[in-house]
This record gives sequence, C-alpha cells and structure tokens, in this order.
Amino acid sequence: ANIMCKQQDPNTADDADAATAPAAASKTKEATYLVIGAGTAGLSFIDSILTLDASATVILVDRNSQPGGHWTKSYPFVKLHQTSCNYGVNSLPLSNIRDKKGNERFDVHDLASGQQICEYYEAVVEQFRACGRVHIYFNCEHSKDDSGNHLVTNIDTNVVTRVSCNKLVVVHSNVLVPSMRNGSPFPIDSSINYAPLNELPTHIASNQFKKYVVIGAGKTGSDAITYLLRSGVDQSAIQWIASRDIWYFVRDGVWGGYKSYRKDTMKLVDPLVKCKTLLDAFLEYEKDGIVARIDTSTLPEVFKGATIDKSELAGFRSIKDIVHLGRVTSITSDEIKLEKGAVPLPAPTADTLFVDCMADLDGSFYGYRIPEDFKIFDDNQINLGPTVVSYNVSCSSAIIAYIESEFADDSEMRNSLVYIGKGEEFTTDYKSFFSQFYYQNKVFSALGAYPPAMQFIMNSRTYLDAPSHHYLGMAGLLWTLFGPSQMAKKAAKFVERVERGDFPETQNCFGYAGRKLPDPKELKIKDKSNLKSNYPPRKKCEPKSKLRLNCCATVDVIEEKRGGVDYKAAKAAA
Repeated sequence: ANIMCKQQDPNTADDADAATAPAAASKTKEATYLVIGAGTAGLSFIDSILTLDASATVILVDRNSQPGGHWTKSYPFVKLHQTSCNYGVNSLPLSNIRDKKGNERFDVHDLASGQQICEYYEAVVEQFRACGRVHIYFNCEHSKDDSGNHLVTNIDTNVVTRVSCNKLVVVHSNVLVPSMRNGSPFPIDSSINYAPLNELPTHIASNQFKKYVVIGAGKTGSDAITYLLRSGVDQSAIQWIASRDIWYFVRDGVWGGYKSYRKDTMKLVDPLVKCKTLLDAFLEYEKDGIVARIDTSTLPEVFKGATIDKSELAGFRSIKDIVHLGRVTSITSDEIKLEKGAVPLPAPTADTLFVDCMADLDGSFYGYRIPEDFKIFDDNQINLGPTVVSYNVSCSSAIIAYIESEFADDSEMRNSLVYIGKGEEFTTDYKSFFSQFYYQNKVFSALGAYPPAMQFIMNSRTYLDAPSHHYLGMAGLLWTLFGPSQMAKKAAKFVERVERGDFPETQNCFGYAGRKLPDPKELKIKDKSNLKSNYPPRKKCEPKSKLRLNCCATVDVIEEKRGGVDYKAAKAAA
C-alpha cells in the first residue's frame, strides 16, 4: 500500500533536519518512491508521478546542495543545446517566449542559460515541497546495509536516515564536467597554467594570457572556442586539441522559424525513405545544412547530438591550429604528449592558458553506459537513463512515470512498451541518430494502442512536437502527418525498411530483430482511485481545446516578467 508521508512545512526541508540533527540520531521515513538524483531525469519523473498519482509520496536524495544535477557545476556561460520550450518538467514552463494563449512557443534560438535552469529547478523543488508529498535530502548519499535496507547519509553530519519505500528509482548517469574533477586526468608540469572551463571568463578579463589551448573535442570544447572568439580573442591565439572529429547538429540549419517548423522537420524524414544507406541519409542531411563537420575531408566517427548554430560553425572553421592526435596523455615543460604523437608548447609558456574542456573520458554517451541486460522496469526498481524520445531526457522520464502510474505493475508488460539503445546498439556514431528515431517510433506505436497514453504525450510541454508549441497547433500537426507531406506514412516506411533489412548498417533492427509490438488486448491498466492530485499546487486552467490538447492547461504563471516566469516569485509563492 502507498504510505503517505507526514505533511511538511513548505519552509522546512528534510535536508535542513538532517544537517542540524545530532550525529547519533537515526530516523525512519516511508514513501512510495525513493528517487536517487535531482537532475533532469529524476525531477521530470517526480513531477509527472505526483501529477498522475494522487497518493504517491517521494523521498528525493542528491549528493549536491541544490537541484539541477550537472547544471549546478557547469561553466557560467553554458546554455541549453535544445530549445527552452520543451526542457524541464511538465508542470512548469521554462521558456520566455509565449503565444497569445500563454503557451510556450518554439523558437530555435530560445536557449536558457545554466543559471536560469538552476533557478527553474529550485522553483520545481519548491512545488514538490508545497504539495506536502515529497521529502528532500540534499548533501546526502544513498546506500544499502547488509540486509538490503535503504540508508540516506548526510555527507556533512553523517546522520543516517532509514528509508522504507515501495520502489527505488535510480538515474543511471555519470555526467562529468571539468569542474567536477579533482585536478587534471593526466600529469602536468608545474610550470603550466591550467584551469577548468568554468574559470575562463575570469582569465580572459584579467588579460594575463596571450594564447589559449583548448583541450576537448565535444560540445564543452566547442563552447569554449565560441566564448573565446566572441570575447574578442583572435583565432591565431587559439590552439584546439580535439582528440577526434565530431558531427554537429545545426539547429538553424534544419529549423528556420516558428511558422516553418513542421515543413522544416520534413527535411529529417524525407531522406529516410529514398536513401540506400543510413550514411547516405546522413550525408544528405549535411547537404541540407542539418548536420556539419569542421573538416569536410574526413568522416567523423562521433555523433552525440551536440547542437550548434551556423555562426558557431563558422567560428570553428576559422580556427587554423587544430590538433588531431588523440587524447592528451601528459603536458611536460616543453611539449604536449598525445596518444598519436606530440606537439611543442606555445611560446612563451607563461603567456599560455590550457583550458580543460574534457568530458566523457570513458567514451560514454554524456555519462550513460547502458548494458545489454538493462531494464527500465525491474520489479521494485525503476531505472532511468536511456531515452525513449529522441535526445529528450525530460520527456522520456515523464513517459516512464506515465507508464508506471497507468499500467499494471507487471515489469515484463511495461518493458514491452519501451525501446531503448543498449549494449552494442548504444552507439556514439551517426547511426545513433537513426536508432533514436526508430526507437521513438516504436514506443509511440506501442503506446498508441492505448489512446490516453498518446494524449498524455501530446499534452506534455516536454515533448518538442506538442501542438501547443507550434504554429496552427493540432491542425498543423495533423496536416503534416496526413496531408501532402505524409510524415506519418514516411516514418512508418522508415521503420518498415529497418525491419526488412534495407540498410546495411543495421541488420538486426537496432537490437530488436524479431520483437513484436505488444498485443493491445494484453495491456493491463491499473485500478485507480478517484482521489484528485494536489500537484502542481496551483489552480488548474480549463483546457482550451475540445480534444484536451493544450499542454500548458495545467500551468498557472505566478508572475510574468517580459513574457516569462519569475522563478524567485514562484518560489516565494510556493
């Protein structure tokens, strides 16, 4: 049975209790879900489960002092890769750009800053506290004792809280940004000026250095290059050590504007039905300006969805001194040693700053490693991590919460509704783009057998294609799916081609050869009470659409400034 936690004073958090309790104290808490991790995946899951299940209670544990996961450690000029309109949780808007009805509107250049995201997640957590069904433990670690009991230990005080829960929810990610490491991952001579990316603005402002060596090939390194160039540093003063070439997704290469979004998206679909190989389709994207590489003479090995715009790409291509000799192994007093060779240090060394932009040193996908036997639903444990919606952690976790709340507690049946990359199919090359699209289509086909599930997705602000984000709303979506563009037919054709083995790069359906969609008759739905959820803790608006397809219908904006949410005001109101 679901056991309700005691009503919590919104101004008093359990992390504060843990911090002030005597070291010998031991408490026991009970909840429906024990969620480990207050990053995007964990918070999105909690937000949706509280909305969908009026009796659900949650204990949230995170080792950091605030919500937001890696965002709390990111460099000061970091921004979202994706648009703000569909990032975060379903109950609270993030974007400042709205239509006349107050719905968040897609804008390809609307990218929230790291600070805005951290403030946003603070407001989300205040919503959790205000509903009285969530107990939060920051600065704490989760473990189990020899008997398998859950323990939450405060890092500062060593106070231990025992937890009894119906289910454990674990986020399987180990995102590592440079500021989270204790020093360099390789030996460095003491004469070298070396700093994580977080410190770059301070060093530029000091005018101490005349040369910058950026170490890192991914999005973090790319952001450093852009920041240096836009801060007035000439390209001749920059050396870029990129262990390998990567593909970039060019946001304003595929999407031109608000009104053209649906038409522009077809550029992603059309090559899938006519190209003979996945590589041909990807190179067709390059011709259309959708993806790009810095050096067109080589074929990059890596695509992780790193997203840039055209101006950033032009900046990258302006850099003349790019070193492709693998990863750095050490920096001595006179040279940079790499896996495939060495290069001399820029002279004079005292005028040079080495900027640490290295992430995913283990070769993982932004901290994710998904083994072959991975299961999202595993009896009394829910495992978050791999996405069921293409490159969208927020929406994926919301869908997992929906499946948990709506379908009977049968792990085998629930797992039959999801398709994810795992094992050898969890790749970081160009094929990953197509596998993600295939998995999303299969998930939507599986859930489509139960119409309320697709209604939930279409109502979700975290779903990029939600009608309320785009011009003409549901009419525009239906016209794209079933009108002259025939997106639905072409997407189905791509799935058919994959399963027929048309593409030489995947002869096993991206790991799901022979697997059939679940029989709709075998889907078991939970018996749910008529109890109305008290979350989100604000008055609900009536949906504008007769089809109830208004993804922001459950959100009241507490206070708007310049068309957006004032999260500090939201926090105070909560």
